[in-house]
Amino acid sequence: MDLTNIPIMAALKERLNWLNDNQAVITENISQADTPGYRAKEMEKQSFSGLVDELSSGGASGVQMRAKNARHLDVSGGSVGQSRVMEARGREESPNGNSVVLEEEMLSLADNQMKYGMVVNLYKKNLGLLKKALGKGGGQ
Repeated sequence: MDLTNIPIMAALKERLNWLNDNQAVITENISQADTPGYRAKEMEKQSFSGLVDELSSGGASGVQMRAKNARHLDVSGGSVGQSRVMEARGREESPNGNSVVLEEEMLSLADNQMKYGMVVNLYKKNLGLLKKALGKGGGQ
C-alpha cells in the first residue's frame, strides 16, 4: 500500500521534506555567520492547508514550491530539494555586510525542530489509525 496516495499522508510527507530543507538553510546561515558579505537566506513559506487542498484535488504527483518574485533564488541541484530559497528581508547588516543574526537563527532552528516533531507525531498517529482500521492493531 502506497501511503502517498492518501492526501493527508502525502501532505505530511511534503511538510517533513520542507522542514528538512528549512533545517539545511538555517544551518547554512549559522555556519556562515562570520563570512563577510554573506546574506542570510530563508525558505519560501509553505501553506500546509493549501498543500492539503492541492493534494486532495489530485495534484499529489508533482507538488512544488513556486517563486512569487523573479529575484528568488533557484537552488535546483543544491542541498535544498525543489523548494525555493530566497534572501531574508528586513535583516540588520553587520559592518562587514553579513546579515545573519545568530539569535534569530537559533530561534528559527528551535521552532523548526518543534514543528518537525509535531509532524512526525501526526504521521505516527495517522499511521496507527490506518493500521487500526485495517485490523492490524496500531494501538499506541
